[in-house]
Amino acid sequence: MKKYLFLLIFFPSYLYSQADSLRDLLNFYPLQPGNYWEYKTISQQLPYPTDSSAYSVEVKGDTLLDNNKTYKILMFKGIYPTNYIYYNYERIDSLSGCIYRYKKDTSFTNNEYKIDSLYAQSGDTINSSREGFTGQGYFQTICSSIASTTILGIATQVKTFYDLSYIGGEYSLAKGFGYYSSTSCEFNCWSTYMVYAKISGIEYGNKIITSVTKNKITSGSYQLYQNYPNPFNPTTVISYSIPKENIVTIKVFDILGNEVASLVNEEKPAGKYSVNFNASKLSSGIYFYRMQAGSFVEAKKLILLK
Repeated sequence: MKKYLFLLIFFPSYLYSQADSLRDLLNFYPLQPGNYWEYKTISQQLPYPTDSSAYSVEVKGDTLLDNNKTYKILMFKGIYPTNYIYYNYERIDSLSGCIYRYKKDTSFTNNEYKIDSLYAQSGDTINSSREGFTGQGYFQTICSSIASTTILGIATQVKTFYDLSYIGGEYSLAKGFGYYSSTSCEFNCWSTYMVYAKISGIEYGNKIITSVTKNKITSGSYQLYQNYPNPFNPTTVISYSIPKENIVTIKVFDILGNEVASLVNEEKPAGKYSVNFNASKLSSGIYFYRMQAGSFVEAKKLILLK
């Protein structure tokens, strides 16, 4: 008579629960290549809010960076009023559920810093900063609430966070969609929210990029827009518009009022323009840029972080 030996192997249940939990939480930040989002930003400047800009984000794929870690490539592209393009490199740690962003800066371990934690629950404080990063990682973020709501016609959950950085503000992650909205204030307040998403080939909402053909500028008005990105290192884009031909000057000043750059000083026909500002020779800090065209004068603040 043959004897059979049966070997029973037991795996701790917490290994399954942890894996299932992270798999579920990854839906709050889906970074599969090909996923695509479009966002609109509303300026809350009085006397009434204005539709000020729009941009898209697309996961372009994976890349191995010089710290031997693999990151998702996120391409940010302006839809209006400017056509900028820049990239973020982000990864999700499979053990901790933390989201890290890569930045070539020797002040970070492995050239990366934490921007979020998918395991965060309402009331938790995270040693991270997504909105107001300074380069040293001293800021904290609080998960302020988790609530059920409807995003682009789909019932889902939204985690809301409050970033305690000096720029700071509130932002949210929506399950099944990812980064959904943000609100921040300085001299003015801006609200950004998702209007379209393509997740794993499924489309939600309405695309901006096919419906907007030109910048929405009120006829007969001068406009000086907030630079983007802000904070920046070392380049940023400043956009403006004029309703008629005029001599335009745009200059940059330090916090003491000393002129550090002259970006525009010429006669321009009516239209919409953008100018690049390269601050590679300047030190980190707060600066102001000022536009004058005829009797129109306006200044805004920009922040250089190296």
